[in-house]
Amino acid sequence: MSQAIAVPVEERPNVLQTLGRILRTYSFAFAGFLALALLVANLIAQPNFGWTDQLATFAPLAVAAMASTPAIISGRGGFDLTISPLMTFTSALFVTWLVPAGLGGAVSVPIILAIGAAVGAINGILIVGLRVPPMVVTLATYFIFIGVDLSMVPTPVTLQSNWVQYLAGTVGPIPGPVLTIGLPLLIWFGLGFLPFRRTLFAVGSNDATAFSSGVNVHAVRIAAYALGGLFAAIGGFALTGLVSSVDSSQASAYTLAAIAGVALGGTSLQGGRGGLTGSAIGASVIYLIQSLLFAMKISTTWLQVVYGLALVLAVVLSAKLSNDTKGA
Repeated sequence: MSQAIAVPVEERPNVLQTLGRILRTYSFAFAGFLALALLVANLIAQPNFGWTDQLATFAPLAVAAMASTPAIISGRGGFDLTISPLMTFTSALFVTWLVPAGLGGAVSVPIILAIGAAVGAINGILIVGLRVPPMVVTLATYFIFIGVDLSMVPTPVTLQSNWVQYLAGTVGPIPGPVLTIGLPLLIWFGLGFLPFRRTLFAVGSNDATAFSSGVNVHAVRIAAYALGGLFAAIGGFALTGLVSSVDSSQASAYTLAAIAGVALGGTSLQGGRGGLTGSAIGASVIYLIQSLLFAMKISTTWLQVVYGLALVLAVVLSAKLSNDTKGA
């Protein structure tokens, strides 16, 4: 009499295993889930949410986080602390120099973007040329631009009627903030068709291996900082449109929040992994927490605590996922 052979039945992954697989596959998944939950909480707490106004307020933070991302991806402790004061600097250039000189129209866009990219490239050249840690170089230029901003605009200067103000409202049927948030994402997407993005991730993951493969590591890192400066200049337009003025006392407003957003969005602080989409989602988490605290009339002094907790959470999650990947 023949005996039936028992065939092992493949175990179906449980919910936690599925979530773990999603988090390992998509580094921004955790931030996405958290942002969705916070959005629902905000909609409940604020029935009149006002999508265009909320997006306009969110846009400078989102662009600041995206501008901070390329330098971090490039590895070797890559950080660009100048992003926030650079946004104020480009805003000050536009409001106090270009507009009074009659250059406040479309011609101002390439001028401001070129200046932002040049500042970022200078940071990159100093880092790779002097072989000084990025934190040291960009902290020095951070203080320089804080001082320059205060010298250029010792008191707030109001912008009169100008096209930039539409960036906080609507441009035809399109909300203006969609343009300022979408432009860096569009540029990043376009770079995916060029070798630069692949080499940037390679350099961030292991610059020695990338160099041995023929990659110009120094050029890639300089380009990463230049790209961050370009995005910061876009953030300068978003900031100008939001407040219709320039206030140098707020030059450092987005520094910590942007880095927290980048880390929370799944970009590895060790380099080699991440992207602008995750940074924008991570920034949305920071913004939605801030908005929820305001709606619940909780003191905004707790925001600094939120930034710190977000960074700790992001670092712990990144380390956990990294260990799981190595053990797989």
